[in-house]
Amino acid sequence: MTWLQEIISLAQPANGRVSPTFRPHHVAVALMMIGREQPLGRYELRDRMSVGEGSTRTLLKRLSEADYITAEGKQGQKLTKKGQGLFERFSAAVPLGLSLDLGTLVVHTYSFANLVKGKAHIIKDGIRQRDEAIIQGGGYGQAGATTLIQKNGMLLMPPDDFNILSEYETESLLIIESLRIEDNDAVVIGSAEDANLAREVSMAAVMTLFNGD
Repeated sequence: MTWLQEIISLAQPANGRVSPTFRPHHVAVALMMIGREQPLGRYELRDRMSVGEGSTRTLLKRLSEADYITAEGKQGQKLTKKGQGLFERFSAAVPLGLSLDLGTLVVHTYSFANLVKGKAHIIKDGIRQRDEAIIQGGGYGQAGATTLIQKNGMLLMPPDDFNILSEYETESLLIIESLRIEDNDAVVIGSAEDANLAREVSMAAVMTLFNGD
């Protein structure tokens, strides 16, 4: 299975049970945070997700039962060998994600930018990513996504390849310097009125770029 298929499988109903309230992008966010910060405490993870304590607990139980994570005493959760393998494949595709203050470049107060390696060429207009962020964020006006690509050393906004440096110099330089973008990389920025939701809708939008893999 690809890393995306593994993550999707973790959000499916198990053994005839009802579907979990969390979605694949919530699994991806949890896995990424644990992998980058391990050991990560359950309560800290709960506070950094929008799905609530019960769903976070169920998500962690699912990861544990599938042998992706294990408890490191009272310090929190860490990846198992199996989890580390998934994390490394996932991280090769999405190596960096940061909360950035991007001002008027995005619609909402909080924004989270994920670097996606080698996917600029498949992005036509960013509408698919924007729509996925809106759907997973609770509807229009609640969340959104802005997709950028790096081409010929320039940070561009599809579909017109608008060079955002000309109008958003501060934000452009922050993105370029923080994410270390290279040609043919994409940046998917989720935005919302809640910082946790911004992180999650960014990941939901990112995952649309790998549906054909």
